Amino acid sequence: MKNIIVPVDYSENSRNALTYAFEIAQLAGARIILFHAFYPIMSPPAAYDAMDVIKALEEGKTKALLEFGVLTKQDLNTRSSEEGKFDTVPLKAVARMGGSYEKILEAIATFEADLVIMGMQGGDAIAQALLGSTTISVMQASQVPVLAVPKGVHFDKFATIVFAVNLSKLHAQADLHFLSHFVQTFKANLQVLHLYKNEAQRDTFDTTQPLQHLTEQFKAIPYTINFDVQEDVARGIQNFIRTEKADLLVLIPQPHNMVARLLDKSVTGRITARPRVPLLALPASTLQPGKPDTLKQESEVKL
Repeated sequence: MKNIIVPVDYSENSRNALTYAFEIAQLAGARIILFHAFYPIMSPPAAYDAMDVIKALEEGKTKALLEFGVLTKQDLNTRSSEEGKFDTVPLKAVARMGGSYEKILEAIATFEADLVIMGMQGGDAIAQALLGSTTISVMQASQVPVLAVPKGVHFDKFATIVFAVNLSKLHAQADLHFLSHFVQTFKANLQVLHLYKNEAQRDTFDTTQPLQHLTEQFKAIPYTINFDVQEDVARGIQNFIRTEKADLLVLIPQPHNMVARLLDKSVTGRITARPRVPLLALPASTLQPGKPDTLKQESEVKL
């Protein structure tokens, strides 16, 4: 992991997400790229060249953003029991005029991000379906993992990580190396969770191939596989998180249509509406690397 992008809007949520970024970057030896998208309060006067005004605004906001990052680093160092803990974490700041969603996706590509860390407000399912949030939207479209940090959930450690996955979708091409390296970085306990919706599914599904693939992908880390029958998958995941006292949930969101979205059938959507722990969303291409991105054709996710 080399580059971590942290979108900043100066809200408490984004400040909290930046704290997570410093902790992860310090362990992984990564660089933090602070990113801020903005719109000017008013149009530039006709006497001025618009491009010159935009450039000046971007430069000014980039400077302020870097100062914010440096002050945050100093504050975290002060509060840490380890002297100068975050001194070695490199910082870069970038401010661009435009919409947050579009500009964040551009930054992911431009700076070859390995991870995006964002704050997550939460909200009911209908609000997500009709209005959405920048975090949810980026999570759907990003080609790299996105770590969404719930409001008010402060960094402690990732001692126990739950990877909730539908093993029927885990084909031989699935690439889980990012997750394996992430677990290694934190020396975490990985709990893999597969939920059947009914007994019939459990009796007919052959787990041989996906379990063999997990063995290959996770050969460098210890992990435990858990099976259960839960008609309500989202509730089953939440209950498992609570039972295991998990610090992080990992999902691979999948596209689904507007009807399912409005009927609140998105497991990922329901979990982000009432988040208990940070959510690491792996890109859908994780399941089939090299396959064209289908997320751009849909605007919501389903486990």
